[in-house]
Amino acid sequence: MSTEVYQAPQLSMGRLFFLGLSSVILCVSFVMSVFAPFPLALASVLYGRTKGLLVGVVGLLICLAVSIYGFKDFTLFAYYLGVFVMGLGMAEIAKRQMNPVKGILIIGFSLYAIIGLSVYSIVSQSGMNLEEFIVSHIDKNSEILVTQKKVIQESQQKDAIEILKVLDNPALMAKELITALPGYLFIGIFISLWFNMFLILKSRRLLLSAETHEYTEKNLLNFKVPFGFVSLLVAGLVLVIWGTEMGWEHSEFVGFTILKCLGLFYFFQGFGVFSDLLNWLNVVGFFRTIIVMMVIFTAHYLIVVTGLFDNWFDFRKYFIKKIKE
Repeated sequence: MSTEVYQAPQLSMGRLFFLGLSSVILCVSFVMSVFAPFPLALASVLYGRTKGLLVGVVGLLICLAVSIYGFKDFTLFAYYLGVFVMGLGMAEIAKRQMNPVKGILIIGFSLYAIIGLSVYSIVSQSGMNLEEFIVSHIDKNSEILVTQKKVIQESQQKDAIEILKVLDNPALMAKELITALPGYLFIGIFISLWFNMFLILKSRRLLLSAETHEYTEKNLLNFKVPFGFVSLLVAGLVLVIWGTEMGWEHSEFVGFTILKCLGLFYFFQGFGVFSDLLNWLNVVGFFRTIIVMMVIFTAHYLIVVTGLFDNWFDFRKYFIKKIKE
């Protein structure tokens, strides 16, 4: 039996204010900041483009004021600017009845390119190369690093010694950041887009149930990576394992970046298979939420492998076959 409750949304100004404030609060938080675009996008879907845009602009002004007079750093404002673009972009996908998979790919790659070009422009204007630029900023935030070192020393982590070696060497830290950030930035953008798009489509279907919707959150769960990308995955593995022997200095970096980016898309595909498995097992409600969260945080590599092998085995057909039996 479905546990979803369909009701007409109460479009009060208080709810609109709450959605805008929630977006800013989520943005300021650390763990939950990935969901910051959702309230902004939902405001645009429920209240219209003009009010959604107004809420986003007010959020930008708040973050700008906090960045100038509070943190004295523009990181928060820059992050909320990305949230602003994501939120309103996903709202347009929902309002225009676009294919959500195609929509998040367009927004994701566009945002990734914009961030890359912005970083390139800032570094070029500084007159330094990327490594020198990062080292200079590390030196400016040396007080924060000292505090962080004390926390790590007291935490008794297994890899604390290795982490402290990196923190004590700004040049090494810069190299580690240059190697890791492109892949993790890609993952962060698309994870935020996928989960927020899922929440937007589900919320729209529940709150605006009287309307017909060509696309729902189920379209995201049917995400499938084209089979041809397996070749690119193999190329990434080859670069990671044998790239150095082939004489290419950046082979390991390129290989790991390819694996991270493709691995994320196979995660989306595997998550859809996992969701269908839970449906077949009739796992619903709070217990389903607990299982999903546990698997995401502790067994995400298993989800990636499932998504990869789904290209050959099409796991969903086994669920359908057993239901028919």
